[in-house]
Amino acid sequence: MEEILEEEGDGVGWMGKAWIGAIFGYSILRALVVWPTLGDNGVNPWIFLIIDVATAWPYAYGQVKLVKAAKARDWRQVQIWSVVAAAAFLAPYAYIVVAGSGQLSTLAWIIIGVLVLAFGTASILRVLRQIRSPET
Repeated sequence: MEEILEEEGDGVGWMGKAWIGAIFGYSILRALVVWPTLGDNGVNPWIFLIIDVATAWPYAYGQVKLVKAAKARDWRQVQIWSVVAAAAFLAPYAYIVVAGSGQLSTLAWIIIGVLVLAFGTASILRVLRQIRSPET
């Protein structure tokens, strides 16, 4: 993700575009996991897939723009892109919580909580590492 800050029209370098593509792929894989595990517990896998794929681009793009804004010390843009990335990250999980409310087992709630914490923490740490890396 080093070249994310490279300017290419939209301000997202080829590495940023690759990151956005990777997030789309991850969204599809995650939907394939949700299908058999939560499909019988009120979670419609098609709706989850639509939400997950629809929020993949704002999530990844928001992270890329967040790093760029932080390196430029544009704190207003940092705030905006942080909200965009966080909302897009949480939207698929929020759907699971709403749709599966009352139908999910305690184990499912624990797993969802662990996933949100693990992936959220990993995402924050990755963004911070990119912000702190020397500009290319």
